[in-house]
Amino acid sequence: MSTLKMLESWCSLPTPMGEFRMYDSGDEHVRVVCLGEIEDQGPEPLLRVHSSCLASEVFGAVDCDCADQLREAMKLIATEGRGLVVHLHQEGRGQGLSQKIRAIHRMQQDGLDTVEAFDALGLEQDTRSYDAAVRLLQRLGVSSVRLISNNPRKVRYLQQHGVRVTMVNTHPRVRPENAEYLKTKKAKLGHELPLEVDVRLNGTIRFYHSDQPWGELSNFSRHAVFIGGRVWPTVEHFYQAQKFVGTPHEEAIRRCQTPMLAKVRATALAEEHRRQDWQTVKEVVMLEGLRAKFGQHPDLAERLLRSGDRLLVEHTRNDSYWGDGGDGSGKNRLGHLLMQVRAEIRRAADDKRDSN
Repeated sequence: MSTLKMLESWCSLPTPMGEFRMYDSGDEHVRVVCLGEIEDQGPEPLLRVHSSCLASEVFGAVDCDCADQLREAMKLIATEGRGLVVHLHQEGRGQGLSQKIRAIHRMQQDGLDTVEAFDALGLEQDTRSYDAAVRLLQRLGVSSVRLISNNPRKVRYLQQHGVRVTMVNTHPRVRPENAEYLKTKKAKLGHELPLEVDVRLNGTIRFYHSDQPWGELSNFSRHAVFIGGRVWPTVEHFYQAQKFVGTPHEEAIRRCQTPMLAKVRATALAEEHRRQDWQTVKEVVMLEGLRAKFGQHPDLAERLLRSGDRLLVEHTRNDSYWGDGGDGSGKNRLGHLLMQVRAEIRRAADDKRDSN
């Protein structure tokens, strides 16, 4: 059976980000995952073309960013409610798992970077093919995508095969174990990695993902709040549940495994069941959640105060009300409420100091 011949066969794929679908591509080396109907992805869908990394995706290795990128891509797709992942069995930039293990051994034993290790073994730096992704897009009639990637080579490959591409960068989680690897990917392999840290005291703080710098400001950060006699796993759980206050949906959302699932569930219910006054009260609800979060977690309050007077911006193309719309055109209401809470905490600290 040739690749992509059996896309009519699929199963549900429940994940912490939402319920995806996994399709039978007819090829054990090509895994196709999507959110929603695969034939109904709409214009310019999000697409992640991902090469496998057993070390990080299965065994939890932290010396690369492969699993991080896959999770971030799935979060972006879940937030939008549509999108595709083509997962390709292409270990070691296409050289295979055996060669990858040899190269990493040279990196660890001889102090080489990933490019130097490949050169030492006489390996071509990147032999990956993305033909399966191209054929999938052709079958679906998709001619334009937003590619979730930092790799210009991947962009060029799709463009050379007739696909219009807009790049959507992922944001690497930099750790001691992967910092040098990420620097090499950027410097020697040409990946467009946003590694620079804004150290300016007056610079804008842009946040979005809870596992990125300043992720504590995100409503998805894993900081429980106690409000109304109940513990809410995150501010996102609390905020989404209040759309259905006094109904069984409120408690069902509170019990969701992750903040993303809470948001997905609330979004699915919104049209039919959401309270009528939501647009009037939603900022009051958000502010209540933020005050509880930073009031009940002193370490977070201290972190927020350390932001000084810097502008706080939820930076995302996915939200033009709570966020900046990705280009600064959004209202950034979450950022403004966080700055309001910061001012309240600062005033309270000043009053306490004066009273002593």
